[in-house]
Amino acid sequence: MKLRRSVWLAGAFLGLALLAAAGAWLRDEAPTAEVRNWLTQVQGGARQSAAYLYLAGLDAPAEQAPQQLGALRLAAYQDWLTQRAADQPPPATRDVLPLPEGDLLCPIETPGCFARVLAAAGQLQAFDDAHGLLRQRYEQFLALDDYRTLHGADISAPTLPLAYLLKGQQLFDLHVLHVAQQGDGQAAGQLLATELRGLRQHLRRADNLIVKISLARLVERNLQWQALLYRHGLLPAVGESAPVELAERSLLQPLQHEFAGVAQMFAGLRDDPQADWGERLQLRLWFKPQMTINAALPPYLRVAELSQLEPDAFVEALPHAAPMKPSIGWRNRVGDILLSIGGPDLRLYAARLQDLEARRRLLLLVGALPPGPLEAAKLEALAGLDNPYFPGQPAVLDEQGRLCFVGPRLQEDPCLLL
Repeated sequence: MKLRRSVWLAGAFLGLALLAAAGAWLRDEAPTAEVRNWLTQVQGGARQSAAYLYLAGLDAPAEQAPQQLGALRLAAYQDWLTQRAADQPPPATRDVLPLPEGDLLCPIETPGCFARVLAAAGQLQAFDDAHGLLRQRYEQFLALDDYRTLHGADISAPTLPLAYLLKGQQLFDLHVLHVAQQGDGQAAGQLLATELRGLRQHLRRADNLIVKISLARLVERNLQWQALLYRHGLLPAVGESAPVELAERSLLQPLQHEFAGVAQMFAGLRDDPQADWGERLQLRLWFKPQMTINAALPPYLRVAELSQLEPDAFVEALPHAAPMKPSIGWRNRVGDILLSIGGPDLRLYAARLQDLEARRRLLLLVGALPPGPLEAAKLEALAGLDNPYFPGQPAVLDEQGRLCFVGPRLQEDPCLLL
């Protein structure tokens, strides 16, 4: 009797121990305070933006207004969210404005592009006549001042037609070149100055990573066009502009939006209806969603902080913010694998935005000297326009004939082609 009771107690103790061990193994973490703070900030704010709707419908066919198509796309996505089947994507738009193509739409920062468009002076008016609608839409987008992303961080959210935004700027630049070649350099300069103001106000408000980086590229190309037109005697002067502000280079809001999408993906991974029972069992045993989300945040935090530093402090802090592979442990082996998959180095995005101040100063250097060939001695004689990353260091002419500052060495140094 005593033996039977002892066996029963031992079995009960073993069962309780196994249940406790299983509970400990399956237990997930609570969200950290920083995770809660970031996700809360993404969810808040106004829910209206004419600029977002216009950009979302920038590729609307000629007979439809961009803001109308943008509103229809957003409404269709929101309807889909309320009744979606996980294996069905939100509806796509079929009829769109043809995307312009041609040799004249070469990237202006590449060697030979400017010479090509200069030689095609006789084609510029016809090209603008053929594609003027997209150019006009680009200018209208720049005039709007309330940009805010209106969809959530869902990976199925509508994709913005940013290719049309980039092509719209190229068409605008060809129009500016045509105006300058017609002898009205003053009007061409005013057009570029107006464009730069519009781009920078959008850059300050951009809360989506790909939109922010796309706008940074457009700002770079505006500065590049100013440099080339001035050096070739087509602009009377380069435009004066204020130093790049914190809001323009900060990646805090874009990275919060990006992280929210990652968090949502991890949170829903266990509930994937396309997974079979074996995959679901493995995810229950080897994947802790919130633990993975918590471990995913630190790289975003570091880069958000980096982007808000002044350029010289950015360079100093950069070595201490190198990407690190998080290690969560065996209880979350799947999360460990997911976090170890190579993604983009987020520091590159911060460096691109920091480079805008360097490029702005390079343009001022270009404008401080008369048009024509640049000489290194003349550059060194100009005071007050030194390298923002390394104060006291002057700009240099590289072997490609570009004017450059030594940058943070994460990517190519910031330069202007002359």
